[in-house]
Amino acid sequence: MSIKYKKFESTQYVMKMKKGQITRRGAGLSFFYNTMTTSMIVIPMIAFDDSFAFDDIMTSDFQSVGVQGDISYMVKDYEQAAKMVDFSYKSNEKDYQAVLLAAKQKMAKRITNLAKVYITKFISQRNIRKAIVANDELAMFLQESMREDKTIEEFGIQLVSISILGIFAKPETKKALEAAAREEILKMQDDAIYKRRNAAIEQERLVKENELNTEIKVAQKEKEKREKEMETKRMIQQKQAEMDEIEMQDKIKLEEEKQKLVDLEIANEKKKSDAKAYDSEALLKTFMSIDPEIVKALVESNMDSKALIAKAFAGIGDNADKIGTLNISPDLLDTLTK
Repeated sequence: MSIKYKKFESTQYVMKMKKGQITRRGAGLSFFYNTMTTSMIVIPMIAFDDSFAFDDIMTSDFQSVGVQGDISYMVKDYEQAAKMVDFSYKSNEKDYQAVLLAAKQKMAKRITNLAKVYITKFISQRNIRKAIVANDELAMFLQESMREDKTIEEFGIQLVSISILGIFAKPETKKALEAAAREEILKMQDDAIYKRRNAAIEQERLVKENELNTEIKVAQKEKEKREKEMETKRMIQQKQAEMDEIEMQDKIKLEEEKQKLVDLEIANEKKKSDAKAYDSEALLKTFMSIDPEIVKALVESNMDSKALIAKAFAGIGDNADKIGTLNISPDLLDTLTK
């Protein structure tokens, strides 16, 4: 029977063709068709996953590395993909799977070859040390480069994702790198020990320097204190000297005033003496002009008995050379003294 019915899955894009022309297209179609006059192209709408492994990629320092990764892609332009790859549907499922497998292999080969080109370009610009740690950087570079490549558009393919599983050096290169890294780590360890020791020495130096600075500051403070005390003492002495000077000036002024007072008193006494001398001289002149007997009579007239007796003895003393013997009885002497 040449008339058949077919219902496709929703993940299959179907193009129904008759006499080389597309009569119907879409996802998950179902229809009757004549096996004698109708042909169909069925393209999966799901993403394809493909792995790659390249062992002969050369770095800028001529070291061979291996690169492993995965690429996911899917058909974007179904008509363009149908022109480049055979997706003819076979009524026999086994035959269709063989066709689908061949199509996937063809697309995968084109994509992996393109990926190798860009991976080689990327790795050749880096030395072995930088290359083996550039997984993420290589994945981003591949995505950007392959999405802009015309080959992808020619196959109607769209990249979904690219991941780099690893970039591996050769065993001997790996050993050399490990040895170099080990030496570098040991050197870093030695440097760290050296830095710690230097840090400890520096810290000790800073502590001693701080202690010395503290001692210097304390000595400066002590010096300032002593200088301040000396300045205060000098000011006190200066003030005391000023006070002593003022006191001395006051004493000098006082002594000068005393001297003036003494001089004044002497002058006054001299004037008094002069006045008395003048009075005495005037009185003496007056007495000299008077008869001595008159003066004596005036004096004797005012004398008491004791004065008269004394006067009499004075007269006797004056005429002692004329007196031979003078007897004074004890009774008379007692009477005179009483």
